[in-house]
Amino acid sequence: MTKIKITLGILVVGVLIVSGAMLASAGNHAADQRVYVLTDNSTVKTILGVRHEFPGAFSAEVSPRLKALNSLGLIKTEPVQIYQITGKPVCGNGIIEGGEKCEKNESGEWQGCPEGQTCKNCKCIEESAPPERACYPANQTPWGIVKVNGGSGGAGIKVAVLDTGVYKDHLDLKANVVDCKDTTKRGIKNGCRDGNGHGTHVAGTILANGGDDGKGIYGVAPEAKLMAIKVCGPTGCWGDDIAAAIRYASNNGANIISMSLGGDSQSSIIKDAIDYAVGKGVLVIAAAGNDGPADGSIDYPGANAKVIAVGAIDSGKNVPSWSSRGITAGDYIIEEREVEFGAPGVSVESTWKDSCYNTISGTSMATPHVAGLAAKLWQGNASATRTYLQSVATDIWDAGDDTATGFGLPIAP
Repeated sequence: MTKIKITLGILVVGVLIVSGAMLASAGNHAADQRVYVLTDNSTVKTILGVRHEFPGAFSAEVSPRLKALNSLGLIKTEPVQIYQITGKPVCGNGIIEGGEKCEKNESGEWQGCPEGQTCKNCKCIEESAPPERACYPANQTPWGIVKVNGGSGGAGIKVAVLDTGVYKDHLDLKANVVDCKDTTKRGIKNGCRDGNGHGTHVAGTILANGGDDGKGIYGVAPEAKLMAIKVCGPTGCWGDDIAAAIRYASNNGANIISMSLGGDSQSSIIKDAIDYAVGKGVLVIAAAGNDGPADGSIDYPGANAKVIAVGAIDSGKNVPSWSSRGITAGDYIIEEREVEFGAPGVSVESTWKDSCYNTISGTSMATPHVAGLAAKLWQGNASATRTYLQSVATDIWDAGDDTATGFGLPIAP
């Protein structure tokens, strides 16, 4: 199995919480579990069962029937990769969800808590319905939002967040949610429940609007609309689920796709989906990864030249050692395996799955700052917006087009 990770990130301030932030490197090619079958033959689809359909191919779970057809040379297959968040788990099973006293079973259900209690912040607590405003952020406008001059704009722009889901009833998000889908099952289902928190955190950085009472937290572009698509489940983030989500977002009005996930190698199905999205005028943004500091440690799909790859910086504009680096000729021309921007990714406060807030770190946190800026500064189309973001970037770290921050930190005028 080839290692693949999700660039989430979790360094909790105050209370330690397991976030999907930095998923341990549990992912790789999982040829023993799920594959792409390279045919659109309807009979083969009926025999094997379809998870997701793609042009000239479909994904299926490995079965005796599939192995038999494969051994006879009747079909060709490719492995489906698993992407996982690359934060540093502080409790739980180190995959996506879990806790010190409570964790997920194989069916994705919480176990270990007595009746009447539920898992929160890695501990079992009494169940209770939170009041309308149960908690308040430490800073309504976090340092990263200030750093990129965000906190307003984004009207008319739809951002698709492909992640662990989103808690769509969060007071600071619910008014902006226009779609809520789940690709982690067969086909694309309604619902985007976030059992992890990572996707809710990412969404908040992009477009949290402070809530109806104005006492919550603000993202970069609080007037933008959110298309939440759950692509990560308890076992990780499968490539076919991600590819299906990219195509769904592209077909349903997304202007921007934000993916705080990544892996060491290119997936042909995801590459094809990105080509499809870009062809439909969608701007695709992804995390560079948390595998630094070596040059060339950048993850896919961020490493794809058609995708904006975002590395992390702290409040002093320093690059953390773990932020993945690209390779660069220093010519301000983005090619394969190059980081395009550096953005706030250390100790970032945002919305959380429990109606409250959390502070975590990772290139997963840097990515939504750029996605939010793209919404705030939308120039009428994806290509012009990407060029404009480059033009408003301020050089940081090493002088010029460097391996960690590329053009630098984009800042809204």
